[in-house]
Amino acid sequence: MFNVMTKGYIAAYLGLKGFLKDQRGITAIEYALIGVAVASLLALVLGNGESTGFLFELKQAFQKIQAAILSVTSTKP
Repeated sequence: MFNVMTKGYIAAYLGLKGFLKDQRGITAIEYALIGVAVASLLALVLGNGESTGFLFELKQAFQKIQAAILSVTSTKP
């Protein structure tokens, strides 16, 4: 009975030890974390385009340019 339990313990211990030393997936995880950080930063900076951020300011600027162009080119009787 102890022989089977000991073999099972040793097999589990060695499997876990090998799993913890395995470095193959670490780089992929690091790149994934960097990608999430960059995406979060872009979402924060660009904003939603409706009320905050760079996209909203860009939209406002183009609307002002459009209004200025329309005011100059529109025909007045």
